[in-house]
Amino acid sequence: MHASLGTLCTSLDTLATAVLSNWADERTLQEAHGWNHPVLTRHDLAAIPQGLATRVREADLDELDPKIVKLLNDVPRKLALVASTTVPYMFNGNGHQAIPAYLGTLEWLTQLLEPVLSWAVVTNVKALPVQTARRLRNLQAEVDQININKEGLTAQIAMINDATVAAESLPADLQTLQEARERIEVLYQASTKSFSHVEEYEKTAEGASKRITAFDEHAKKIVEQCEEAYRITTTKGLAGAFDQRAKRLGWSMWMWVGGLIIALVTGAYLGAHRIDTLSTLLAGPELHWGPITIHLVLSLLSVSGPLWFAWLATKQIGQRFRLAEDYAFKASVAKAYEGYRKEANRIDPEFESRLFSSALTRLEEAPLRLVQDGGHGSPLQEIMGSEAFQKLAASVPDFRDRFIELAKHGITSISSKKIAPVPDSGVASVKAD
Repeated sequence: MHASLGTLCTSLDTLATAVLSNWADERTLQEAHGWNHPVLTRHDLAAIPQGLATRVREADLDELDPKIVKLLNDVPRKLALVASTTVPYMFNGNGHQAIPAYLGTLEWLTQLLEPVLSWAVVTNVKALPVQTARRLRNLQAEVDQININKEGLTAQIAMINDATVAAESLPADLQTLQEARERIEVLYQASTKSFSHVEEYEKTAEGASKRITAFDEHAKKIVEQCEEAYRITTTKGLAGAFDQRAKRLGWSMWMWVGGLIIALVTGAYLGAHRIDTLSTLLAGPELHWGPITIHLVLSLLSVSGPLWFAWLATKQIGQRFRLAEDYAFKASVAKAYEGYRKEANRIDPEFESRLFSSALTRLEEAPLRLVQDGGHGSPLQEIMGSEAFQKLAASVPDFRDRFIELAKHGITSISSKKIAPVPDSGVASVKAD
């Protein structure tokens, strides 16, 4: 039997076994699940693939059309799909949908095997059963072996005639053979000399091939070393760039620290001077609010500049410190990467991939993420943008509007108050101060 048919019979038997094992009830499907199921038992459904397998085995075919063989090779996979996806639903109440799919697949397989199992067309254009056609072919082969081969006899007679002609022309052929032998001897001697030269050339070529192989290995090693050196140089250059940037930020941070100290000293000096002046005015026998207000405004204006610069210097110091630390950390990562990479590759290549991903994540982090704080232009804007101020504004109605109005018109409202007349002596004392 053909191998494809043997595999097909095994798949049909497996399908029949799956049908029998998926349900243990001996009733018909209509009795078990209702009128929309066929009046068939599980044995009736299993008998269909069993009968088809029996027909294939009885045919016992050794030769098949290549087109049919190509189709039959895919049938076991389809029958396995029916056994796993369709047969379980035939007995759980869904048989009215699963059984038609089951029967349709087997009907398609029957139609596919119909040319093989029914009638075959022989060379005399007469239809015969498969077994009869097969027996006829066997008989024809036996007759061909027994019958006298006319063509073979004709060939043997022609061979005898050729031998007779050759015997008659044998003396001339011997002379020609002797001449050819002499020419072959000359050619043999020449080829022997050439062969010695070929051996020398072969040895030279082998030596050149070995040298080329050695040069190739040496070149590969040099390329690997160059790649390693380039990788190390790139890593060191990246680390050096980060380190240089961190040092520059450190120097600029110290410049801002110096500016902060100067601003604080200037603010302290101006504040002490203005406080001394206000203390002199407040210590007088009478309080003249006009000069006091003027000195108070001047005190605020004189101190606000250094304080504003101190606030700006504080922000710059914080930002540059964070940036310097970020660049220093990236420089450390770049410096240590090459050593860690070799160690990680020695332990597990997966560790090297994780190390590269982690290092790349750190190096890709933009430094601007550390300085994006809203870009406040003054301490007042920073206070209004703080989270505590936002919570206070949300909890107290009209707090934001009142705060802005107070900030805009506070000095105006103070200066618009009615000021008592100032004696000449008081003004003179202020001017003297």
